[in-house]
Amino acid sequence: MGKAHKHVVPKESLWITWVGIFINIFLCIFKIVFGFLMHSRALVGDGLHSLLDLSTDLVALFGLKMSAVPEDEKHPYGHYKFSSLSTLFISIILLVFCLGLIGSSLHALFLGKGEMPHWPAIVVAAISVVMKEGLFWKTRAVAKKTRSRLLMANAWHHRYDSLTSVAVVVSIGIILIGGPKWIFLDQVLGLFMGVYLGYQGFKIFIEACEDLLDTAPGTEMINDLREHILPTEGALGYHDFRARRVGDFFEVDMHLQVEPGTTVEEGHIIASKVKQNIIKQHPEVIDVLVHIEPAIDRHLKESGVHEIGTEE
Repeated sequence: MGKAHKHVVPKESLWITWVGIFINIFLCIFKIVFGFLMHSRALVGDGLHSLLDLSTDLVALFGLKMSAVPEDEKHPYGHYKFSSLSTLFISIILLVFCLGLIGSSLHALFLGKGEMPHWPAIVVAAISVVMKEGLFWKTRAVAKKTRSRLLMANAWHHRYDSLTSVAVVVSIGIILIGGPKWIFLDQVLGLFMGVYLGYQGFKIFIEACEDLLDTAPGTEMINDLREHILPTEGALGYHDFRARRVGDFFEVDMHLQVEPGTTVEEGHIIASKVKQNIIKQHPEVIDVLVHIEPAIDRHLKESGVHEIGTEE
């Protein structure tokens, strides 16, 4: 048995993601343009950070949308990995932008070039702090309400952008107060932004690759999933338990052992209960495939679990 669990995307999840997209598009253009006009590489770097947040918004929206698309002839396992493919593409774009920022900052730093940033740059960064903090708290609230790990991760990306904007406000303020001798601070912060965002982009790249390669979730997640099997009435043991990521969701499959005299219909009922227990406690699981076996010696493998408290 393994019919996919259908997910209905909450409207508020889509709404807050669209809000984040429009805010990040505005802030990205706003900060990059004013960063160049106000001669602040740090503000340009902050604009690229908004691009990172925009990328996560797009991935979140794409993942939410595609999770509701049913299987078809060409995609019998669903469309969940389209979000992983888009994540991979966006991470590559982001890495290219970061390399450009690092190169320009190093060039200006070693050649001793640079211009005094203008005070409006502080205003631009301050506006970003206010907008992104508001977006962080709202997205976080929706994520808690809908139990969405995807939205919660996106909320923290908004918080990161807010904190980098605070750093920009501080650095530009120091330069304006201290004078031209502190111009290097703007270039150093621009370099730091490039390295930091490059690191974040690389992590996104690695995660997307792991997803596309069917990497299993962490041990803690595996144990959380397995604990709902044996408490089910009629489930005597299991083995070959596997789980994999599909986008921001999970698929699970296992061999479940039941009494040898159990009928096909009874076995199906037990398997259905196991599946329902897992999905009820973990809505991020979209499918559970259960292979029924009689609990006899040749099926009770040493690598399996045959009683509560015994680990695989």
